[in-house]
Amino acid sequence: MAPPSVSRQVAEIAAEPDRAAAYACLLHLQRACADDPSAAADLAAASPSALLPLLLRDAAEDDEAVAASALKCLGFALYHPVLVSTISGQLAQSVLATLVRLIMTTKMKAICNLAVWCISVQQLEASVVEDGVTPLLNAIVYALDNPFGSLSTTFEAVQATMKLASQYPKGMRDQSSIWVPPIYRRLLSADKPERDMSERCLIKVSSVILPPQSPLSKEVALDLEQKLLSSMLDMLNDPSKKIQAVKSWGWFISLLGASAASTRPLLNKMLKVPEQLFTDPDPQVQITTMVIWKNLVDAFFGPQVLENMDQGTVMSPIEPRAHASAQMKKIRLIMMPLCGVLSRSHNIALSSSCLSTWHYLLYKLGDLINHLSILEAAFGPVLKIIFSTRFDNQNKPLWSFCINLFHDFISVRARHLISPDDDVRVPLNQNLLSQTCAHLKALFDVHQIKWLPWDVTSFDFQLEILGSIVNPELLHNMTADMAVTVMDSTTQTFRLLLEGVQVQCNSKFADDNVMICITKVCKFVKKVFLDTVGKQKSNSSAVLVQFCLKFVKCTVEELDNSLLASGKYELCVDIERIKEIEYAKCSPKLSHPRIRPLAYMELVSPAVYLTALSLSIVAQFTGELSHGDAEQLASIICPPDLLENFHAVVPFLYMQIMRPVDSRLRIKWLVVWNKVSKRLNEQMISYLKAGCGASGHDVLCQFFCYPFFALVSSGSISAHWNAENRFEGYLNMTQDLEAELVIEVYRSFCTNSSYCSEPVYMVFLEHFFEYLINIVDENMSSIQANLKYCLENKSKNITILSVLGNVVIGLLENAQIFNYANKEREVTTNEDPAGCREPNLFLGSLKLANRFMKLSGLAFKENPAAQHQVTSRYFSSLSDFIGHLTSTKDVLLLFEIIGDQFTEWLTLSSTLYCIIRQGETIDQLEKLWLNSVTHLTANRLISDCSFLEKHRLLLQAAINHPHSPISAATTAIQRSPGSSNAGLRHAGRRSVSKADELFLDRPGKDPNCASNAERAFALEEFNISRMSVAPVVSGRGTVRSSTTDRRQSNGESLRVSAGLGRKRLKIMRYSGNGKGLGKVTDASFSPGWAEGEVCRKPELILEMLKRKR
Repeated sequence: MAPPSVSRQVAEIAAEPDRAAAYACLLHLQRACADDPSAAADLAAASPSALLPLLLRDAAEDDEAVAASALKCLGFALYHPVLVSTISGQLAQSVLATLVRLIMTTKMKAICNLAVWCISVQQLEASVVEDGVTPLLNAIVYALDNPFGSLSTTFEAVQATMKLASQYPKGMRDQSSIWVPPIYRRLLSADKPERDMSERCLIKVSSVILPPQSPLSKEVALDLEQKLLSSMLDMLNDPSKKIQAVKSWGWFISLLGASAASTRPLLNKMLKVPEQLFTDPDPQVQITTMVIWKNLVDAFFGPQVLENMDQGTVMSPIEPRAHASAQMKKIRLIMMPLCGVLSRSHNIALSSSCLSTWHYLLYKLGDLINHLSILEAAFGPVLKIIFSTRFDNQNKPLWSFCINLFHDFISVRARHLISPDDDVRVPLNQNLLSQTCAHLKALFDVHQIKWLPWDVTSFDFQLEILGSIVNPELLHNMTADMAVTVMDSTTQTFRLLLEGVQVQCNSKFADDNVMICITKVCKFVKKVFLDTVGKQKSNSSAVLVQFCLKFVKCTVEELDNSLLASGKYELCVDIERIKEIEYAKCSPKLSHPRIRPLAYMELVSPAVYLTALSLSIVAQFTGELSHGDAEQLASIICPPDLLENFHAVVPFLYMQIMRPVDSRLRIKWLVVWNKVSKRLNEQMISYLKAGCGASGHDVLCQFFCYPFFALVSSGSISAHWNAENRFEGYLNMTQDLEAELVIEVYRSFCTNSSYCSEPVYMVFLEHFFEYLINIVDENMSSIQANLKYCLENKSKNITILSVLGNVVIGLLENAQIFNYANKEREVTTNEDPAGCREPNLFLGSLKLANRFMKLSGLAFKENPAAQHQVTSRYFSSLSDFIGHLTSTKDVLLLFEIIGDQFTEWLTLSSTLYCIIRQGETIDQLEKLWLNSVTHLTANRLISDCSFLEKHRLLLQAAINHPHSPISAATTAIQRSPGSSNAGLRHAGRRSVSKADELFLDRPGKDPNCASNAERAFALEEFNISRMSVAPVVSGRGTVRSSTTDRRQSNGESLRVSAGLGRKRLKIMRYSGNGKGLGKVTDASFSPGWAEGEVCRKPELILEMLKRKR
């Protein structure tokens, strides 16, 4: 059998005399229709006319069961969307009126609760509620006051309140002074469920009631004065109620709203609550208090406070605004406990909560935060506190959050430059952001602070914050990883600040602002770093030096060279280090170049100021300068197209050696010189092509000659190494390092093939070598004293000699320089057929060679038993160089310049032959002399009387030399056919060699008239010596073998004793290694050996024997 229709069931329910049973059936029917749309529609069609009047009538019955059942059915009808949609406006008004009457008049708690429940679940139209909102609110307030002493009634009333607030927010806000007080008064209830229920309700309706209307604020103030404030203060005496007390305090402050600031006496009394709790020993109480402190921010800086603010995109931070000034007291009031807690807190959770509240304040300030006075009051204090705290693992999240926030503030200028109209954000420092607490990190997205492009007048504030980050005291004992983190993040922020300065510099009215910004940047770096470097321990000072150089490098990179080098912007050199070295006296033993150092308080360009500042910081630093720091300094000193810096660098370097210095400090400056030189070499052509002129050449020459003065100047050994047993080792180690630093640069001078094709570079080299020669000549006595000092201290390697020797060797081995000299001669010859002028570069190379031979000779005289490796290499290179000379003029010029020193070396090696006879030096000297003899013969200079007369002493020293290959070769050219050697023989008659006796032993024989056989024999003697010791010339014209070379390749040597005074020749074969004496191997029969075996013709030997009988 099919169930009866809905309309029939409704008719039966309406006719049922037992109303309780009837409503039970109706409630069953309503629940059945809830999930059946068609049944619900049928029920809705029948309910308004048939059931609702009965429900309203029976709800007022005295029978509680009937009234309760009727109210339950009425509530369902008001809740179900299909059923409520059929209720007309007039009928709805009757429903609400009935419910209000029941709430206000019933004596039954259940009926009152159900009536309130009906209001809380109803889904009537907002317009219907709006018409009857006042009586509804009165009924709800009545229920909130709990007339039956039941929490359930209050609970239902609270639910009804939240329902009405969501349905009709405007009306509920306007009448909030009626229904909100009964709710907030229960915040201080002793019953926890009642407190929690009130708090949940306030949270739910906060968007409606906050910021509060004036009537509500007045009602709250009245309640606080009468009872609530005293109750809160009493709760502070119970530790278990402190958190609830401060939560209630937060709600009362929020409900007071903006009027809190105007009711000053009441506010002062209320502030006693958080004042006690901010210093509570329980961290949880402090954290809760800090979170609730945001309510005061909301009260002071609600929407109505900022609604009149401008909405522009750019604001001058010092623009006078009365409104901004009026907020200062409120800001200081809010900031006071924040700063106090942060200063003393060691709890990361509490500090994080404090930063969260502070960030919320910055967000609520809107564009007010961009005013300089508010920046200083609200933004700066917390940053300074956090940055003044030691940076460690515990406070890293706090530090990271603050540096990112400051980074965001600084980057606003760059953001505006990228896209003035869009809010384009510069990425935060991700390295630091990852170390920030999760809830703090989220604040960057939840509450974005309204930063506006800052004005130049806030530059001091920004630099002040940066100064607190790089506080030298905090870098003390900081780990390396922490220091790197600080440097990277701060440098990134500083770079953004400079980008903002550059934006300012590009504006139309930039001149004055440019001067202000650049001056402040320079003074900031000086104040923060220069005033503290040297006052800290070595490790922290090293960090400061690195930090400072990064800052200066950022400045040089981010600001245009046109600004830094402009003569329009000048700064006073107020650097104390400049003042100290300005009055340093030059050592009387050194002849320094004419340089003018910077004067104290002199006006210079910003670029020069930054250069002087960087150098002064490095000078004040007493520790070991790292190569990375030296590279940083080099990049500052050598910006593109800015040679002006060297006019400041060169005097500064020279002033460092005016007074005796510790050897470690000398190495430090040589490291700097090395790095700067390398960078300068990379840009040399651009500097030279820029038209630096003679003065530019001079300053570059002075710079590159600096090591000679530094190495020769008197200095002291570090006290740390002064112990006698360690002195010698330290001296050698120091000199090796110094030589390496200098030689590396000078080697690049002579081996830079890409530059040697540039005429402008070769002209500079001419100028440089001429300059270097003058320096050596003017300071010869000081150099000699340095050589003597090093030799007395048993130095294995004399730095000044190694440096000069390597310069000369590099010149002699560079074929491109020699080719350039030949081309220069060709041009000179074409322009001047007389060829009266020798190539400057060629001439300079030979003069340097002359100076080195002189100094090496002095060193050899003092310590002949030493290795003299550089001297041996020099002789080898000079010998190869002579092999390239094809012009008689070149050979004449060579002997004219180095002839006297060549003579001195032959004389010294003769005197000290017993000491050096087994060394490499005599072998290379032999190679050099034999190669020289070859070219004298090839160029027929042995027939030139003027040449022989001019170099009589040289040839005499060679003839008398105890090293047989040298003397034999010289004797051979003396006796060669056609040689005009009378001058030589007569001049050397007092020390005639045995070779001469071959010509003088026969009475009456004219020594100038030798027979053809004798001449042929003399030539054969020379050929023998050449075959045994003369170098072999490769196809490219490079001398590539010598006595030493052949000994190394064959393991043995052939010594030919000239023995011209004896009856026969002695041909002896010596083994180079002393083993297998006389043993002949396949390798022994080289072409040279074969030639040596047949070098004596039998007829010549026979003729000789006949002559001697």
